[in-house]
Amino acid sequence: MGKFNDRLMTEFWPPRGWRLGRDLTYTTKDITADEIKTLKAVGVKIKRDTNKTESIVVPSGFETDLASVPRAAWALIAPWDVARAAIVHDLLYKTIRQYRWKMKDKEDADLIAKAKKASDKVFYHAMKDADPSVPSWKIYASWKAVDLFGKSSIIPNKDNI
Repeated sequence: MGKFNDRLMTEFWPPRGWRLGRDLTYTTKDITADEIKTLKAVGVKIKRDTNKTESIVVPSGFETDLASVPRAAWALIAPWDVARAAIVHDLLYKTIRQYRWKMKDKEDADLIAKAKKASDKVFYHAMKDADPSVPSWKIYASWKAVDLFGKSSIIPNKDNI
């Protein structure tokens, strides 16, 4: 079971963004050594503590849209329902995009696929570890959405790296 360091402290950053006012840390034991190795290979900074838990830190100042939920779906799943997990996931996807941008034509497609899968797994577990709790159907629906449609979100361009 994982945990977050605290509640979010964010500032609205128009037109649709938010900026973190302090670091957001997610600590978990739910990712494997291979998944950690994969995420580190694309540039994700993961800290390991003496309790053999892994921590991902989203730094203060990080810009996010919370969760990329279509406005029409907000009655079911609003961005703030899964916000902390989504911010961690945004950092992971951004790191994958930066890796791909840097590697250009030399990127390892298998590594990219594994990094996306590991990032989606972190998102899933972070939603499960949220307090207040996220209903299981929202966790599954949110995770399935990034599983099915997240491939376009890891394609880099000059505006998203």
